[in-house]
Amino acid sequence: MKKSDKSVGLSGDFEILIGSHKSCGIRLTAVEIPEIAKKHAILKRVRDRLFIQDLGSKAGTSLDDFRLPKKTWEEIVQNANGYNQIKLGKTPIGIDPQVFRGRPRVGLETTALYYQVSERMICNGAYLRAKPGTMTAIMGPAGCGKSTLLDLVNGYRKPKRGQVFVIRNKEAINLHRDYNQVREWLGYLPQDDVMIPELTVYQSLNYRLKLQFLGLPAEIRRLIICQTCQHLGFEARRLKKFLNTVIGSSESGIRGLSGGERKRANLAHELIAMPLILLLDEPTSGLSSVDADKIVRLLKKLTQLYEITTIMTIHQPSSDSFERFDNLLLMNYDGTVAYYGASAQATSYFERVTGTSSSGRNPAEYLLEILDNPYYNKQILESFEQEQFNHQFHLIMPHASFS
Repeated sequence: MKKSDKSVGLSGDFEILIGSHKSCGIRLTAVEIPEIAKKHAILKRVRDRLFIQDLGSKAGTSLDDFRLPKKTWEEIVQNANGYNQIKLGKTPIGIDPQVFRGRPRVGLETTALYYQVSERMICNGAYLRAKPGTMTAIMGPAGCGKSTLLDLVNGYRKPKRGQVFVIRNKEAINLHRDYNQVREWLGYLPQDDVMIPELTVYQSLNYRLKLQFLGLPAEIRRLIICQTCQHLGFEARRLKKFLNTVIGSSESGIRGLSGGERKRANLAHELIAMPLILLLDEPTSGLSSVDADKIVRLLKKLTQLYEITTIMTIHQPSSDSFERFDNLLLMNYDGTVAYYGASAQATSYFERVTGTSSSGRNPAEYLLEILDNPYYNKQILESFEQEQFNHQFHLIMPHASFS
């Protein structure tokens, strides 16, 4: 904490007392803060979220000049501009931004991956290299192996050849060999949701948190649920209605959430667990272009705010959605790689190789139409294979490059 040059551990969860008593983990004197009580407040971290509770001190604890009710948890909210101003009595205190990071950020790297069913090669040398704070799109025609590749990097399937690594600092952790070590860092959103239709959104999210964090106070669970759903675009009255709506489903005959709300509810079930790597299989399928872009825009915001490594399959995003991706993996019909690199450079690369123009076109539509043309497809495949060779892109061992 900046006020008194006090600090807490920068890794793992904690619950620590703040006050002047010798038993306090963060001990502050009356010289530093005149109004400090012997046991003034509790600071608690759950993964990458920070909470504070006033212990009934006479001077009180405030967030942004709002005095907290006694013995009630409140989240210290981090945003792009910093975090809530915290006061013990009338004295502001500072918190090192790193205290919000209960775990080091992690990225994902693979070697060339191969996977086949019977005689058919579904994933044929595709690979990924994604850093924290970036969003990667996996695109390609139907049946090219996008979902299979996602299953290979989330641990659901094991490649016949190739390896998947989670990169933490300078350490490369083999995902399939050491899955138990990395499993809590992974969030995976399949195409089909598995929510219980009879529950309200709040009940479902609350059960998920109870299972994920044994013994977490109900008040903190409520704060995590509300904050997560606010990040997904629900505010005030709309948030309350959303949380109290029954999930429903067409199969059960129970009327509930709309399509867009259902997608966001499904996403909330992964985000409340605070993953470091978020893998999503067609999170915008079945949505209008407006709702689909809302989902992509929200994911981009959360990816940057929390430095998540986000990777998603997506069929044909709008121009606005396409521009929000940092990197693009474009897979070909046979499970090979047609392009992998910065999404902003994909159309110019295809224009250079094929001699065609993408002017005025939706970039995703243009790229997929080129792949659908056998003549251009062959040119792209030969060009990318040569570029891989020239730049030595054949991945044999990962580069632990994330710090």
